[in-house]
Amino acid sequence: MITKLYPNQFSDPEAAIEEALAKLDIGYIDMMLLHHPGAGDVEAYHAMEKAVADGKIRSLGLSNWYVKELEEFLPQINIMPALVQNEIHPYYQENDVIPYIHNLGIVVQGWYPLGGRGYTTELLGNEVISEIATAYGKSSAQVILRWNLQKGVVVIPGSSNPDHIQENTELFDFELTEEEMERINALDRGEKHDWY
Repeated sequence: MITKLYPNQFSDPEAAIEEALAKLDIGYIDMMLLHHPGAGDVEAYHAMEKAVADGKIRSLGLSNWYVKELEEFLPQINIMPALVQNEIHPYYQENDVIPYIHNLGIVVQGWYPLGGRGYTTELLGNEVISEIATAYGKSSAQVILRWNLQKGVVVIPGSSNPDHIQENTELFDFELTEEEMERINALDRGEKHDWY
């Protein structure tokens, strides 16, 4: 179970951790992320580190942290984050950030892998992605998720549709070529679909 500490909780992180523990009601938190940088983020992370030492949290991570933020933040903490979770999709690729995070030994997880609310239809209808999908007999969503996996990005697509959930797991019987990866890489617009 992953949960987050939000910037409006950074001023009293101990209380936020206890609240999360009470809500989960399983005795511990598998992973807690700082939702995005903000005033008091280092102190909040230190409180999370103490909760790890106390056995309340198993591992720590960050969400919406990029190279500049990581360079400033990491020297001030003791436990290296296990995961950095950022917005990543073909229109917002973070091609400089992903290898930087990987080189630190940290897992990269992409949220909004299919573009996010209000953007999914356009992304799934992209001509390049649709053409590649047709060539493999796959959906555009499967091609995008496969592209992420081949970049070393763990994906968390959201769906309540059982057929889509099933489809999202069927990514391991095909592999995109280097040329196809490059064609999708060329779609990068630097277009974030959420503000953080």
